[in-house]
Amino acid sequence: MTKILAIETSCDDTCAAVLDGESVLASVISSQTDLHAKWGGVVPDIAKRAHQSRIKAVIATALVRSKITNNQIPISKQISKEERVEKIIEEGMKEIEIIGVTKGPGLAIALGVGVNKAKELALKYDKKLVAVNHIEGHLLSNWTKNSKGKPENEIELPALGLTVSGGHTKLVLIKAIGNYEVVGETLDDAGGEALDKAAKLMGLGYPGGPVIERLAQGGDVNFLKLPHPLEHQDTLDYSFSGLKTSFYYQIKEWSQEKVGKNLKNLSASFQEAVFETLIIKYKKAIKIYKPKSLVCSGGVMANLELRKKLRKMAKGFELPIYMPKMKYLNTDNAAMIGTVTYFKAKRGEFVENIAELDRDPRLKL
Repeated sequence: MTKILAIETSCDDTCAAVLDGESVLASVISSQTDLHAKWGGVVPDIAKRAHQSRIKAVIATALVRSKITNNQIPISKQISKEERVEKIIEEGMKEIEIIGVTKGPGLAIALGVGVNKAKELALKYDKKLVAVNHIEGHLLSNWTKNSKGKPENEIELPALGLTVSGGHTKLVLIKAIGNYEVVGETLDDAGGEALDKAAKLMGLGYPGGPVIERLAQGGDVNFLKLPHPLEHQDTLDYSFSGLKTSFYYQIKEWSQEKVGKNLKNLSASFQEAVFETLIIKYKKAIKIYKPKSLVCSGGVMANLELRKKLRKMAKGFELPIYMPKMKYLNTDNAAMIGTVTYFKAKRGEFVENIAELDRDPRLKL
């Protein structure tokens, strides 16, 4: 098989993975959540510096955990930690055949750290390089397998993909791997971003989505009357800013005490409105494009309530639905970037001039 090193730094997670073909041998995610929490969101400069300070160690850790080489570097007082990391990378790169890296979309200065490191390694060790679209990574996360080659998903195409995170919300028709048509996307806030903003309005901190999920359990989904933006329009595009604005105006005069007493109900009703909005458009797209299967991905797919709703929807259409079975594959990770790298490499889609490869924060699918 083909040994792949994948690198992902599109936002606030520093990620590296080692794959053998489609199978993940090791995946390392260094989260920066604690660094950004006090600011209520991702601060680009902080993200960049964190990526720069962590990326070599993250790559070295992935190489060690993958066990692709027996040449482990012993801990010794004779060499510094930095030197040991360099030696691990040097030994590991002897086994790596291809490097894959996220080119975009994402935060420009964060993307640059990963792209520059991938270029440096490819040139230094004479490796082929593949540039990957972050959104394609999320879509193909359902094709990613563990070290034992599981799950063996036979996803029939065309498939209709829904990918939702804090940075994007898209409906994508997957005609073939590498052949995609974006049929709907958010015109403003992403689904995960809307959840984070609602959490901030309730004083719940960042990231808000997971907190809202916990609080929503047992809450009244009909506590507030909230809109499903663009529900009755022909477009398959999403909009969440109006939903957030409606939520804001309904609670803006409330005391902190009143908000605190109603956190469960507020969380349940806002989460329900976001999820119903996602599903309304998904259903419309299914009726139009008549896919043979459904694939869902992105950080918001870690939400168990959303997964439950999507399974129920798929059952109603008598369609198979796929969502990442391993939780880490929902959020940003390098394993999914490695999967795309594998498929692109099979098609011979390598970067021709490695030195000239640049980040593309607004890269289209």
